[in-house]
Amino acid sequence: MVLRRPPTRPAIYWDAFKASLKQAADDNLALISAGVAFFAMLSLFPALAALIALLGLISDPVVVIAQLEDVRGLLPDDVYDIINTQVTGLVTARADTLGWAGIVSLLVALWSARAGVGAMVIGLNAVYNERNRNAAKHYLHALMLTVSLVGVGIVALLAVVVAPIILAFIPLGPFGNAVADLLRWTVATAVLFAGVGVLYRFGPNRRAARLPWLSSGAILAVMSWAVLSIGFSYYVANFGNYNQVYGSIGAVIAMLVWLWISSFLILFGAALNAQVERRTRPDSTIGPAKPRGQRGAEAADTFIDITQE
Repeated sequence: MVLRRPPTRPAIYWDAFKASLKQAADDNLALISAGVAFFAMLSLFPALAALIALLGLISDPVVVIAQLEDVRGLLPDDVYDIINTQVTGLVTARADTLGWAGIVSLLVALWSARAGVGAMVIGLNAVYNERNRNAAKHYLHALMLTVSLVGVGIVALLAVVVAPIILAFIPLGPFGNAVADLLRWTVATAVLFAGVGVLYRFGPNRRAARLPWLSSGAILAVMSWAVLSIGFSYYVANFGNYNQVYGSIGAVIAMLVWLWISSFLILFGAALNAQVERRTRPDSTIGPAKPRGQRGAEAADTFIDITQE
């Protein structure tokens, strides 16, 4: 009998990455991402309205504009202009529309934003080969996820407000501005990882995976999103002719393409997580370890031995 050495971790990730590329083609991940992007387009502004309305109850929502300016380089100019115009309009609205009297509007905004999250959940179920929840559970689950993601955004924005106050009491000297900039980008990166992590952990209809089996896809999704967003922004600014081809809706088309890229990368990151999980012998799900076949997740109940390939 020939004893085979267990595969190294880089070998597992490389094999999982190649399998993710094949899965993306076989499962029409680009087409699924297009559907997610469409619903994300419909849900983006209600989500911003909900975020600003909730933030207005406990802090100054003007901080949203400042944070949006910080990430301007990651967005195509047309996309930034659309979002900035809408955010500015929401922030400068009458106080009674952003305060307690706007609770009904807030609930409507959250319900509308739920559609985009719900579409992403369906996409994640497809990636993980899991069945979708029934209609009632799906709507409720998507709504709870939406509230959670808005909560992540609020915590991040509050951190941006509180951090300068704390830094003011620390004698940083000439490094003060550099530390403040580093902190802003750290918060922005952390909120991206947190948002993607929430989707990966609680989105699919399965027993949740432990953090190590979520991090590789999250890192890939966030890092590639930053790179491709900058690249797409450069392309639109220098080579893209969306306004010439589509006229007045050119900016909307650019935003839709950007959302499609973002959706694809999130789903591809989930595919990588699933493929890594399928190449793991131990139970990768939360809770007490269970034997394969009883773990409540297709990816965890499947094992692919790459030494046999």
